[in-house]
Amino acid sequence: MAKRIYSAEEADKICMMNSSSEEFSDNESAYKAFDSETDSPTDESEPEDCSSISVGISCSGSDVTDKAEASFSETLILPEVPIVEKVSEDEVLSADAVVEAEAAWVPPQNYSPEIPLFNAVPGIKVNTNNFELVDFFHLFVTEAILQNMVFYTNLYAEQYLSSHPFPEYSQVQEWHPTNIHEIKRFLALTIAMGLHTDDNLESYWDTTTVISIPLFSAVMPRNRYQILLRFLHFNDNATAAPPNEPGHDQLHKLRPLIESLCKCFAEVYTPSQNIWVDESPMFSKGHLRTCQNSPRKRFCDGIKFYKLCESKTGYTSNFMIYDGADSSLDPPGCPLDFCVGSKIVWELLTPLLGRGYHLYVDNLYTSIPLFRALHSLDTPACGIVSHKRKGLPRTLLNKNLKHSETYALRNGELLAIKYCNTKTEYMLTTIHDESVILEQRTGNRPHKSKPICCKEYIKNTGGVNKTDQIQNYDATRKTKAWYKKAAFYMIQMALYNSYVIYKAVVPCSKLSFYKYQLQLLPALLFGDVEEVPDIPENDNVARMVGKHFIDNIPLTFDKKYAQRACKVCFKKGVMRDVRYYCPKCPSKPALCFQPCFELYHTVVHYENV
Repeated sequence: MAKRIYSAEEADKICMMNSSSEEFSDNESAYKAFDSETDSPTDESEPEDCSSISVGISCSGSDVTDKAEASFSETLILPEVPIVEKVSEDEVLSADAVVEAEAAWVPPQNYSPEIPLFNAVPGIKVNTNNFELVDFFHLFVTEAILQNMVFYTNLYAEQYLSSHPFPEYSQVQEWHPTNIHEIKRFLALTIAMGLHTDDNLESYWDTTTVISIPLFSAVMPRNRYQILLRFLHFNDNATAAPPNEPGHDQLHKLRPLIESLCKCFAEVYTPSQNIWVDESPMFSKGHLRTCQNSPRKRFCDGIKFYKLCESKTGYTSNFMIYDGADSSLDPPGCPLDFCVGSKIVWELLTPLLGRGYHLYVDNLYTSIPLFRALHSLDTPACGIVSHKRKGLPRTLLNKNLKHSETYALRNGELLAIKYCNTKTEYMLTTIHDESVILEQRTGNRPHKSKPICCKEYIKNTGGVNKTDQIQNYDATRKTKAWYKKAAFYMIQMALYNSYVIYKAVVPCSKLSFYKYQLQLLPALLFGDVEEVPDIPENDNVARMVGKHFIDNIPLTFDKKYAQRACKVCFKKGVMRDVRYYCPKCPSKPALCFQPCFELYHTVVHYENV
């Protein structure tokens, strides 16, 4: 650290303050006053005029104290503190650089920024003629991705069974290889779980409650779904590099899926001019070193996704997963002095650089070096900036503003704005000028002025919020296998992207994202099945509503008096054959004339009565 230069008067004050807090004996004085010329210092290196000497004192503090009450109008000797006769050259240059940087920020004076021409062609880049609803989904979750899921799931099951000849799970013993048709039904049931949230996985196959769902048991047995979920994989574990070795990849389990989806997202659709980069956390408590804890977020524990989205629709054009604070990003063409946040933006934005896109980011990514570099590549940007960011002018930071007042300074292509609303906000932009607009307010309240860049920022930052609505239909289940939750989250990202493409192809459609999923599921469940399974009606609902009448069980060829076990008695552990049943209930249960018939049609949990 450079040493600060103090005059004799300043050194007097510092020494006297230190002497009040520490006690030294007279012979331990750090300085000595001279009463006569004979006591002058003998060091020939000292200057002749010692009355105006400058004393160099380290910024970290020193033990220069004394109780002596001497006048600093006389010469001092500080034997343990080196004397610095002049300011170092580096310090002078640093001060000059600060002054020059401050002087570069000047009032805007109605300067109009030079906006590069937008030369990309936004829209769908694939042929969608004669597309059915399921075809939009297969634009992203392709047959190749499904085949990889089948291959790696079967491979992991073989590896597990070979290393565990006596598995502890009984379901594992019933394993048989899966295929692409079964994986489609598996994914469809998983998506359906996001539309109908239940307590646990087993409850979707429960048939004893009023809210039971017959679909799940008709499509796939519960044990089969669980064993598929148990062995679900997206890569070969044998090819993973061990931890703490070169080439280790935290996301090795998901790497093929990540690369395939990113490629499809970029090839299918080109976003419009306004784009947005932000983070999107996925709740998870799995055993992953890169899981983050953010108490101020809605999901305090989770895996962080970085997304590049179209502002208008929320289409995810590119994404990446946070894989550790010590990960070294090295995007092509990225300046070496960029911080991690700037490198993330550069990595996501690389395919779109030089095309005139307008980028909007929040204060996590906004910085002066990033905006300058992007502007040089015809990509202007706008974002909220923290007042602690390096390079912001002190004139702007120290400016006092009243409510709805705005103050702006410009430095070349950069415009920094301070705006006082309910709280003080700072904006940095290379897109807009310093003009303000009046916002209409309800009632008799006066109009409020706001910088136009703030208005455009709020308008164009809804992309991630739109794509985050997939969290309203969270299909992931509680599991320690973090990669399964992340995989389902990415598949739902692809599902939302397919919905955006569908709305672009059929603009007159009024299907919401929820209803879009409802119409997509039958094609995924039964599109590859020659015969649709007969889904039974829900007996638990039918028996509690409508009119029911008792009747005799129909006769059969070999029985003159047909009988069956009473359903109510059987649930209570009693074997009793009866001749009566209810023909109106879907399952046509056999029931005792009295009291089982009444209990079955009036009591929800009749087996406990």
